[in-house]
Amino acid sequence: MEYKYTAIILNKWDVGETDRIYTMYCLEGGKIKSVAKGVRKPQAKLASSLESITLADITIVRSRGLGKITGSIVENNFTAIKKDEQALLNIFAVFQLFDKLVDFENPDQRVFQLLQKYLESTEKNIGTGDQQKYLIFRYGFIVKLLDALGYAIGVDACAACGCELTPAKIGFSSQQGGVLCEKCLGQDKDAILVSVNAVKMLRLFLKNDLPTFSRIQASESDCDSMRMVVDDFLRWNL
Repeated sequence: MEYKYTAIILNKWDVGETDRIYTMYCLEGGKIKSVAKGVRKPQAKLASSLESITLADITIVRSRGLGKITGSIVENNFTAIKKDEQALLNIFAVFQLFDKLVDFENPDQRVFQLLQKYLESTEKNIGTGDQQKYLIFRYGFIVKLLDALGYAIGVDACAACGCELTPAKIGFSSQQGGVLCEKCLGQDKDAILVSVNAVKMLRLFLKNDLPTFSRIQASESDCDSMRMVVDDFLRWNL
């Protein structure tokens, strides 16, 4: 049976003498794997349209198992990203995490659109000279992905006592699942101290559309504090 997918190609690896297996996230089928036969041969037509970080219309013939990729029409090759080393490093780190977090064959339109917007937003930022934006897009995407998958980071009130936060001193506890007020911070030996602006960034990530993150202005220290929160949350939940 023939299946048609709108897919973002995440990664690939070689098998046999001339074949490759591809992992992709599809609008219609979620995360799937499929094989392209003979794609490593010198004259293979499919190879150029099956590169990682590519949005394409994929045709797969499958009766059982992984199935076989028989066609690929590129919608967006993200050429600028593929020429920028820093953008690539951030995106491949995101793809590696995405592969860990997202189950196979569990389609979610919101997740697909979020991944597409992340790639498009990163590409639009290339050439601006603001390398820090790559980090903001990367972690903004991760926070929104976690939220979409049911791993929301609590940032609107103290995760321990529920009281309103004050800008005096704010902590974060992955065990509690969110930020802590000054009182609860002092009672949690595993909590970490975070900046007020880092918490504001997390709120912006959760409440706004990803392309608008290009307008976020943040110091390096606040970005480091925000990144520390997300990384600690991931270590606790993965």
